[in-house]
Amino acid sequence: MKLRTTLLATGLLALAGCKLELPASGNESVSMGSLSAEMIEFQHQDGPKCPGSPDVTLDNAQCVSVKVSYPKILNDSVNPKAVDAINQFIQSQVLEFSDDAGKQPTTPEELAAMFIADYKKNPSPIGNWLLERNAELVFGKGNLVTLNVTETSYIGGAHPSSGQHYFVLSTDTGEQLTLADLLATGYEGALNTAGESAFRKARNIAPTANLEEEGFSFENNAFHINTNFGVMADGLTFTFNPYEIAANAVGPTEFTVPYRDIRNLIAADSPLAAVIQ
Repeated sequence: MKLRTTLLATGLLALAGCKLELPASGNESVSMGSLSAEMIEFQHQDGPKCPGSPDVTLDNAQCVSVKVSYPKILNDSVNPKAVDAINQFIQSQVLEFSDDAGKQPTTPEELAAMFIADYKKNPSPIGNWLLERNAELVFGKGNLVTLNVTETSYIGGAHPSSGQHYFVLSTDTGEQLTLADLLATGYEGALNTAGESAFRKARNIAPTANLEEEGFSFENNAFHINTNFGVMADGLTFTFNPYEIAANAVGPTEFTVPYRDIRNLIAADSPLAAVIQ
């Protein structure tokens, strides 16, 4: 079984060999920027002793639960190829999984079946397996939209695993955009400086304090931005997931680099220009 326990970015090229299926209907409608969508929700549980069955208690439960929710883009006004690419990208994130043979699911039903099958190979004498993934459009303006994907999973051990990842997508093409697509060439130094200031503020760390002594691990003990970012109304929001730069007990770190601190990195022809107007 291959299960993502820390969310990782995957490009659209990963979709080239696999056409993913989209459920026919959802329920709640949402809109973000130029996009409108309906939320698709799927939930299933199975196992020898699932909650709700006779004589099942928290102490003797043996069950596995899978829950997935994500937006399906509906717009006719947006480039149909872009809509299809965004929908495929979203599904590539919420359905990321493979069995021992390398097979990957193409629907939430297949994801649940594969995850449950792994559990049934050797069910825990007590306790429940869990896989929950939620994708949400959290910001949109101009031709950009930010997708946030969160995950919680438990397959035994001391505690569940969790994480989140932001993705910035173009509503013109459906492609995932990187920092290099949004900021001026050579942005790294200035962005790291602004990012470190925002990071220290979020973690209440003094400007002169040693990051390693504060419990954070960066190469050469020098702060650097990661690629887990989203475009928001007031700035670029970054997340370091558990275990990424610190022990699990420290938890995740999320912080926002205000546009005012990196204004000189945003060119007039950058997709970000429409966001900061």
